[in-house]
Amino acid sequence: MNSLLHRLSISLATVLVLAGALLAVGLQAFPRGLVENYVLSRLRHDADLLYVRAVEAPADAAALEAATRAAAGSVYELPLSGHYFLVQRGDQQNRSRSMWDEDVILPRAEGDGDLVAHVTGPAGQRLLALARRYPGEAATPVFVAVAEDVAAIDRAIATFRTRTLAGVAIALALLLLLQRRLLVRGLAPLGEAVAACHRLERGEATALGSDAPVEVQPMLDAVNRLAQHHTQRLGRIRHAAGNLSHALKTPLAVLSQTADDIATHGNTAHAAELRTQIDAMRSTIERELHRARLAGAGPTAEYFDARSQLGALADALRRLHAARGITIELDVPDCRFPVDREDMLELFGNLVDNACKWAHRHVRVWIDGTVAPGELSCHVDDDGPGVPDDMLQRLGTAGLRADENRPGHGLGLAIVGDIVAQYEGSLHYGRAPALAGLRVSLRLPLEFD
Repeated sequence: MNSLLHRLSISLATVLVLAGALLAVGLQAFPRGLVENYVLSRLRHDADLLYVRAVEAPADAAALEAATRAAAGSVYELPLSGHYFLVQRGDQQNRSRSMWDEDVILPRAEGDGDLVAHVTGPAGQRLLALARRYPGEAATPVFVAVAEDVAAIDRAIATFRTRTLAGVAIALALLLLLQRRLLVRGLAPLGEAVAACHRLERGEATALGSDAPVEVQPMLDAVNRLAQHHTQRLGRIRHAAGNLSHALKTPLAVLSQTADDIATHGNTAHAAELRTQIDAMRSTIERELHRARLAGAGPTAEYFDARSQLGALADALRRLHAARGITIELDVPDCRFPVDREDMLELFGNLVDNACKWAHRHVRVWIDGTVAPGELSCHVDDDGPGVPDDMLQRLGTAGLRADENRPGHGLGLAIVGDIVAQYEGSLHYGRAPALAGLRVSLRLPLEFD
């Protein structure tokens, strides 16, 4: 799915992950370098002090040992304290008492500058060692190496890094969630606009608020203007169709009277042909008026209450066909459908009236209340003679009448087809399983895609 929300979320997540990775790399080297520089500064101080005392000490080894021990301090006297040194002056060598009996190998600098290295000390200690080569008397150099256990510092750095990265990960996750929430709230008016378009398709009242981000508000304003323009345009279309109908009624009445006058003068063939054309014109006008009415006068909030409104329709049709004793059975759920009431009364009125015209005694209307909430499914059955198979596919064609002796103009099922097409539904004609007459089945989606 090409979702703007997902694309923005993925882009933001990628940026945050990269930022976190760079921070993790920085935390890997920076704290250690900072702390080790501080430790090395102390080690340089101790090495310089040991060198000064070694140079000032007499030439014998005992004096060298005494001088260096006095200069180093008590931390180098404690066994395995983690602080060690090694001083070499010519053939004389002295090491700190903290080494005890362990053989600690400290690096030796042969050139100018410091030699820094990590070595392993007693009991697996991790030592940071500094070695220096100093000038001595009689061209005899003095080598000094000092080391300090940094295992505790390593553990502190690891703890700091872990906690910092955990805090950063939580902060990045919260930032991502916050950003996604802001995006969802910012794009929510787009969903409202889609819902408003669905309501507009169903003929419901449509109005969008103005509480939206400035980037989205122009689109909402455009949808509101479109809904208003749609309502005005449909109103003008319906008004124009009504005016046209009224304007043609009088000429048609005159033509009908003329046909009667022609018939009275003995020219019945021309009169019959004229009446045929007049009936065709009336049928066309009635059909187009029904099409205009299907467009509606604008948004409406009147839903179709199936049981009560079909009950009233059935009562009216029973009285209309009382002479033939037609019974109308309703199997309809007590619910309201989000479709225009007038459209549904027009649809079911034509279907049930057509069934009553052909039925011998019984008509049944059944609306399935168990289908998905987004669909209206129904059947209208009668116990009449039915329709031949070769004619089923042509039912609903304007002007088509299965029996010319039956009243009507053949428009009822055509109007039903127009309504079903308006709602993007499906219509099917077949044989009623129980009543053996005609079955008209239709499905109307209650939500448009």
